[in-house]
Order: sequence, then C-alpha cells, then structure tokens
Amino acid sequence: MEHHHHHWRTGADRGLRPSGRPRRGKQAGPRWTGLSFVARWTFAVSAAMLIGGVMEFALARQQVIDRALEESRQDYELLAAGLEDVLADTTGPAERSEAIAHQLSHVKRHNGTVYVGLFNADGRLLASSDSKADRGALEEAGGEHLSEVLSTGMTTVKTETDRGGTGVTRYEFLVPVSTADGLLVLVVAQEAEVISRLLRDIGPNKLLGLLIGIMIATPLSYVLGGRSLQRLHLRAQQQADADPLTGLSGRRPFQPSLEARLADGKYRVVTLALLDLDGFKQHNDRLGHSHGDRILRGLASAFIELADHDVPFRLGGDEFAVILPGSDEDQATAALERVRAALARRFPGATFSAGIAASEAADPVSLQELWERSDAALYEAKRLGRRRTVTFGSMAEGHTVSAEKIDELATLMSGDGRPLTVAFQPIWDLHRGVVLAHEALMRLPEGSRINGPQEAFDLAERLGIAAALDARARAAVLASVGSRQWEGLLFLNVHPAALHSFDLGGLVSDLAVAGLEPGDVVLEVTEQAALHHAEPIRTLRQAQNLGFRLALDDMGRSNAGLHALRLVRFDIIKIDGEVVARLGVDPSSMATVSAAITFIQEAGGWIVAEGIETPGMLSALLQPRFSAALPRPVVAGQGYLLGRPNEQPLALEARSGILDRYLEDPAQDNEGLDEAFYRNP
Repeated sequence: MEHHHHHWRTGADRGLRPSGRPRRGKQAGPRWTGLSFVARWTFAVSAAMLIGGVMEFALARQQVIDRALEESRQDYELLAAGLEDVLADTTGPAERSEAIAHQLSHVKRHNGTVYVGLFNADGRLLASSDSKADRGALEEAGGEHLSEVLSTGMTTVKTETDRGGTGVTRYEFLVPVSTADGLLVLVVAQEAEVISRLLRDIGPNKLLGLLIGIMIATPLSYVLGGRSLQRLHLRAQQQADADPLTGLSGRRPFQPSLEARLADGKYRVVTLALLDLDGFKQHNDRLGHSHGDRILRGLASAFIELADHDVPFRLGGDEFAVILPGSDEDQATAALERVRAALARRFPGATFSAGIAASEAADPVSLQELWERSDAALYEAKRLGRRRTVTFGSMAEGHTVSAEKIDELATLMSGDGRPLTVAFQPIWDLHRGVVLAHEALMRLPEGSRINGPQEAFDLAERLGIAAALDARARAAVLASVGSRQWEGLLFLNVHPAALHSFDLGGLVSDLAVAGLEPGDVVLEVTEQAALHHAEPIRTLRQAQNLGFRLALDDMGRSNAGLHALRLVRFDIIKIDGEVVARLGVDPSSMATVSAAITFIQEAGGWIVAEGIETPGMLSALLQPRFSAALPRPVVAGQGYLLGRPNEQPLALEARSGILDRYLEDPAQDNEGLDEAFYRNP
C-alpha cells in the first residue's frame, strides 16, 4: 500500500540554517559591542555631526548653484528683452541681421558666456556668436530642447556634460524671444567655471568648521550627559547579563560566550548541553510559583558540581544551557549526572532532561549546527520519557536516528541539494468511472538515505521543523502545478503541526501564482490533527470561509475521527485503507464506514476510500448496500488498483480499464478480476 500521509507541513520554523552542512572555521561577527562605551560615544557624536555637516554642505552648495543660475537666467532674460526691442524697431533684412548680430555679440560678452545662438520655431539657426570648435554640437543641442520652450514660453536651464569632447560642463539657457513673426529661442551656453569659483571656498571652510565643532562637541556632550549615561549603561548591561532569580548568566551573553569558546583553538572539543526541567508546569500548578522558583534556584546551585571552566546559563523559564569546553559528550554526560543527583538531594522528585552535542577541533561545526544537534538530542530525551540525558553521538550511532539523515534533512530544507519532487495519485468517482481529483504526494530525491516521506516527516517532527518541511513540500507541489494546465481538484496534505500558525493568506497568494483558486484545493488533515485545541479548529474554519474544501484523512485509523467530525464540518471523509481492506470481514470496519455515511448524508460531500489495491476491495465498496445508502454524495476511491502516483496527472477524461469492466458488469466473478489484475497489473 502506498504510504502517503503527512507529506508536508507549514508553520513556525525553528530553523535549520540555510546550508545543511556544517560551516568550517571561525564565524565572523560584529565587533561593535566589543568597543568601550566612550569609544562608541565618540564615534556616535562624530558620526552624527559628520552626517549633519555633509548634509548641510550639500544643501549650501545646491543653494549657491541655484542662486547663481537664477541670477544668470534673469540677466539673459533682460538681454533677450533688449533683443525683442531691437527687432521691434528694425524693418529691413540687412538692418535686422546687423541688429541681431550686434545684440548677440553684446550677450556673448556676459561673464562666462561661450556661445549664443538664435533659433526660429522650426529649429533653424538664424544667427550665432563667433565660431568655436564645438559650435556645431552646441547648435545641435540647442535644437533638441526648443519644443519645451516654445510650448511653455518659459526659460529653461539644461546641463551639458562633455559636449564636443571638451570635457567641460556647461549650463545651457534657452530663453524665449517674442517677435512680430512669432516666438524665437535664444540659446546661451555658460561655462560652469563661473559657478565653480563661487563654490571653491565653501568646502574647506565647512570642513574646518565641522572639525572644530566635533572637537568641541564630543567632550562637552560627554561631560554634560555622557558620564551619567555610561554609568546607567554599565548597570543595565550587568542586569541584562545576569538572571535575577538564579544569579546565572542570562540569555544575552550566551551566544557570544559560545562563539568565543568555539573559536578558541586551545580546546580540542567544546560541548553544549541544553536542559529542561521535567514537569515544571505541574510543580508550579500543584505547589505554587514560589516553589517553582526554589527549584530553579536549586538547579542553579547544583551547577556547582560542574568544573570551574564550565559555564551555565538560564535561557528563560525552565530552559538552561551549559557550555563545557574541553569535555566530550561522555564527560559532559557524567557532569550532568552529578548535577542531576545534587538537584535530587535538594528537591526529591525534581529532575531534568538534557541534550548534548559536541564540536571537535578536528571536525568543527558552527554555532547554529551545534545548537540544532543539542536541541535534537533534548527532544529525543523528552520523547524517550524524560529524566535522562541523550547525546547527539548516540543518535548518530543508530540508537535513534543517524546524523547523516539529520544532515540530509537539513540539506532538503535549505534547498542546496537535489530538489523535492511531486507525484500525483488520481481519485476516481467509483460510480461514473471518471477522475475527480489528484492527491499531491511528496517524493524525496532518488538515492536519499531517508526512507521515504513518512520517515522524513517523523524525523522533522522530532527536530521540531515538521511545519517547515510541510511548507517546503507544498511549495514544490505548487511549482509543479504551475508548470502545467491543471484540471480538477488538488488535494494538499497539511501536517498537524502546521495548523497552529498556518498562513492562509500566503497560501491563497501562492495558489494564484500557480493559476489556482481556493475552490480548486482540498486541504487534507489527519484525524490526529490536534483538533482538541482552539487554534487548529480556527484555522480550518477560516480556510472554509476563504473557499477551501476540507478532507478528514485516515478515518478509522484511531478513535479520533468521530471527535473531529463533531468539531469541524468536513466536506470529504477519506476512509483508511486498512478499514477498506477489512470490509465484509470486520464489523468495526463496517461501523466506521456507516458513521462516515451518516455524516456525509447530513453534511453533503464525498467519501473517498483509500488504498484500493485489489478488485475484491473495489467490489466490497460498490455493494448495493453502499450505493443505496448514498443517493447524493460521491463515492470515490484511490489506490494502486486505480492508479499509482505519477509525476504526470491524468486527464479528467481518462478511463480505468478495471473500473470500467466492473461498472459494465457488477455481478461478474471477482476472483476472475483479481486474477486478471495480478496477471496485468
């Protein structure tokens, strides 16, 4: 039977790092916090004043440029007005040309002017100042901008850079000239040197003033307020570094301390232990929070059993960490057993679970990887019954799960290795013999050391990243769906862990990219999907409000299905394959199917029988008692008999030979069908 349950999840990702392999060597990190307060104060004041000075200089410089350009514009407009008067007073062509040339020569003598040209509305040059090497380029450039001046009747200013190969920046003024024959344009090019001379003294003066300001403001600001702020900073830093209840180092200095130990070459091995007090909530609820506080202080006191160079931390709540430089996993385990015994002497019955992982100098791992391995070992200690210590090494030796599989899962999560693939299994209408939908099933890369999707999700759940794997698998499904023209409904599995923080809005957006809408998708959850909690129920109801359909998977695998049906209105009920296989021989299987029929009759929807592998199972499902009991809902089925998962989904008009043969003659011999199936599966 195809095992295809729990193939992906979404939700809070506790985060395997982007690369599934350990990073080598020392990790680079910010050194800002390593500077003294005075150094940081000086840097902050100087940087603030420097930024302010740069902004002020830029503003002043631009103001000088704007003011100079405005003055030049006004001057050229006055000269253009003079040209208008001259043209109005002259009549003959020769006299007119002479007057224009004289006026242009007068404009050319204006400070910094290198070219003057007069153009008509068609862009034709009427007259210009003395020839220059770059005259042609300037005249051509003037013609490019005439339309703007002619349409607005306003002077415009353009910037010319490296025109004519001179490498000199010029400002180009285009001034309208009104005449009896129409509007002309006076084009004037002015060297940037005119304005540059005004700017030359600004930079040095501003820089000198800024340096003097920094030299005066920095010590003065420190005297007036910096010293008291430094004292407050030191006091706050001390309070932040220490846990006020236990006196241990707190969460803040934990990561820098671990980074420093991992980077210190004098240790052949550095071990990290993560600890959780067992049943701490029950201690608080039964005996009060003050008793719980005493247990926390008792564990802190028990850390006296550690070596002098071992450093314990309280990370928060009942979570603790211990850095044991120079101790391997076995030595760290022995040290924690001494702590466990000391805690039990102070508080009988109080104990903790611990996970241990080591980074050896010969084969170092990153801080993130070390944390993940310790956390995985702690999770395993809790799973095995608490009150114990589990090392990551023991997991790697096969006592629980190999380190290679954990590393491969990390690679799958990061996307650095071979990608996940997707297979689609058809779901058939058993009465009409047509394809209704496909269930998307995750497939691991070929040659994977993880034994299928189920083991991948079991391992991810133990590591606390099942929701993240669920999201990654779903992304692979939608990428595959988006690459084809999809037909029919799509069944998407949702892991129970994902329901607590499922991003329905994000899923709707992802579906739109793949060309689907919520009405095209069935969200499939197992009957063990923690529906006794409010958050998963709220998520499923919100999904229905958005248009998604809901399917309850594995009905009959445990006793949770009927409870789930009372809490959520499911559109589709999927009967577990083991129940289908026992129809006709096991009364409990018939009871399960009858309960599903009763629910579907009242709510409307489908029943999907899973794991149909033989014609006999198909025959049992299509007995008249089922057909008569289900006049409205669809009886659907999936399994190897009707179609194995395949990368290419079936078309909706596809047919199943064995289903067609049965529908043509429901009374035919099932044994003959079985024999034909096994001969040509």
